[in-house]
Amino acid sequence: MATVLISGLGLIGSSIARMIKQDHRELTIIGSDPDDETAQFLLNHQLIDRRQTFSEAAPLADFIILAGPVSVILEQINVLATLSLKSDVLVTDVGSTKETIMKTANQLIQNDINFIGGHPMAGSDRSGSRFGSSELFNNATYFIVGQTKNNRKLAQFQQLLSKAAIHWQPISSSSHDQLVCELSHLPHVIATTLVNTAVDDLEGEPLGLRAAAGGFKDTTRIAAADPTMWTAIMMNNTDRINQSLTQFQQHLAQFQKALTAHDESTIKQFLKRARTSRKSVDERK
Repeated sequence: MATVLISGLGLIGSSIARMIKQDHRELTIIGSDPDDETAQFLLNHQLIDRRQTFSEAAPLADFIILAGPVSVILEQINVLATLSLKSDVLVTDVGSTKETIMKTANQLIQNDINFIGGHPMAGSDRSGSRFGSSELFNNATYFIVGQTKNNRKLAQFQQLLSKAAIHWQPISSSSHDQLVCELSHLPHVIATTLVNTAVDDLEGEPLGLRAAAGGFKDTTRIAAADPTMWTAIMMNNTDRINQSLTQFQQHLAQFQKALTAHDESTIKQFLKRARTSRKSVDERK
């Protein structure tokens, strides 16, 4: 009987536990999380079989899933390098950046530990184990980095999540970090800045953000996500985010110039291009 260790029992980790338990109740899932309430919630709902410390549980596991913030993942990889793990264990993570993680994990790979970097493109503005879902990854892209070809243990891990009909996508760590910078990290900075700008500009207004409707809510929904997790992401993809912010500021300056000049044609083309591109995202689903 295989044993799965999930370290980090928040939204992603608890969702993975739900997916596995839904179809593989024979597996033993050990949960590791510093938050007592989080762990107890999953124990009460029989989504994990027991709770142990990371260092105690890791040598017992056939699959080790690192589902904490990127900063914690990096620390835990260093811990794993000091432990005696099962010879055929698969270690994987769900972090939103891959270059720093894969660089740190190289010490495991050099010691013949089967490490695969991972990142499911799924999430929510809500955080915590209570908001996990067995359907969170349904039809989502799940990036994988490393020796994925003919990797028997990886195939077994993918089978554990097969009900979600995940689109597994091999990718290099550098390509991953550039792609998610544009599609995830930059949008998060922009959404956060929009909220903070509105709070400052509407200070003193009786209604303030309470008057927010669909446009503001849709655009800024992700700003409600976990600040600890997102700070770790920003600290591990800083250069790319900075470059993307510079490009964004250039586009914003171009739009502002057209707006100041009442250049109706340029404004319309700007909006039209964005509309066409955004609609194509939904059409590809």
